[in-house]
Amino acid sequence: MTRTRAHIAGLSRLLASAPQPVYALDAERTVVFANAACEAWTGRAADALLGRRCDYQAGYRSDGTVDPVHGLCPPPEAFRGQPRVIEVAVRDVAGTWQTRSADCLPLGDDATGDVGVLVIVQPSAAVALPPAATDPAPAELHQRLRSVLQASFERLGLTQIVGASPAIARVRQLVQVAGAVDARVLVVGPPGSGRETIARAVHYRRTAPSPLAPLACQLLDAELLESTITSFVASCAELQIERPAALLLLEVDQLSLDAQHALAGILSISEFNVRTLATSRQSLVELAAKDRFRQDLAFALSTLVIHVPPLSERIADVPLLAQFFLERFNAAGGKQRSGFSADALDQLVAYPWPENGDELADFIQRACERALGPVIQPGDLPDRIRATAAADAHPPRVDDTIVLPEFLAEIEKELLQRALRKTKGNKAKAARLVGLPRPRFLRRLQHFGIE
Repeated sequence: MTRTRAHIAGLSRLLASAPQPVYALDAERTVVFANAACEAWTGRAADALLGRRCDYQAGYRSDGTVDPVHGLCPPPEAFRGQPRVIEVAVRDVAGTWQTRSADCLPLGDDATGDVGVLVIVQPSAAVALPPAATDPAPAELHQRLRSVLQASFERLGLTQIVGASPAIARVRQLVQVAGAVDARVLVVGPPGSGRETIARAVHYRRTAPSPLAPLACQLLDAELLESTITSFVASCAELQIERPAALLLLEVDQLSLDAQHALAGILSISEFNVRTLATSRQSLVELAAKDRFRQDLAFALSTLVIHVPPLSERIADVPLLAQFFLERFNAAGGKQRSGFSADALDQLVAYPWPENGDELADFIQRACERALGPVIQPGDLPDRIRATAAADAHPPRVDDTIVLPEFLAEIEKELLQRALRKTKGNKAKAARLVGLPRPRFLRRLQHFGIE
């Protein structure tokens, strides 16, 4: 025993004096050792590293602030006793993430699952981010996400507007413009597309944001709207703020006519120095042209309009968004996932996403909870995605001459039968799989004579 302890002490001294950065994490991803070279490389004293838990994420909190320790976390595979070469990252004094290759060596007994990791950082220069690929590996998406978040959070001050497509780049540009002025802003897009997130990003873009009051317009009548705004303005009058306070009018296109009249009257008061940020499913000006919204109010709220495209129009962003939601799951500190298999990404990209980013976030959360390994596989995805992929892979054959009602009936019958086979005859599960209420599903089975 004495000899073993001597060997351990000698190894500790050797690692402590190693010229390259070396650190170790236990099975709970807590930093338990960091040598002097690691302190110099990270710019953080060992006391600031030891005892810190790392999660496998890009290194940004949900509010946009940075937690560099997460850039040191190896992927979940390393904690399963698999030696591997990885990339770890720290931020330099200029705020840029510097990436290096590192060797991961398992520590402990993988038979019991109690596996820590020794990380030996190589003295190489920063590794350039890999180019985009059709089916990027989990590590590539992890690195690409860090690059996008750095541009979004640090250079533009935005939050969670993730993507690299021209459409979402345009949204970020408009948020940057809207955040620099006090104009009234309207964010237009389908439900689930992140309209509220973008409106809040406009407000919190500033270093010293003013108070923000969210109002659910579909729940407000004229009297409640007036009293709420009056109370908010009175409370803001007691504060010393540099910029005007703001109202966040959620689903403003759902505002009742009497409430629209009340809001138009409030905004017309010259002394009313409160900014408005609003979200809507449709353009208010277009609704006003159809006599479905008060015209003067539509123009007043639409000084600057940000159109958010549905996720189906920016499918190229799906892999990056999926990785973002996966790493947000990791940040909760529980089970860790590294990314997605190529087949899983193919199915995510092929799905039409009728409920947009909110649906993607929910599906990734469920897949992360269901997965048994660190990489999300097709079988971990919700049944709806896999059923869509199966239908796309085996479309029904038709003759050159198509009688549309008969053709659609054949498709419906085939999907109902396929859902029953998939769920082994469980009609409740089959109904959920095809997105029908159970009574209607049973009626359709009876219509087609399906047992």
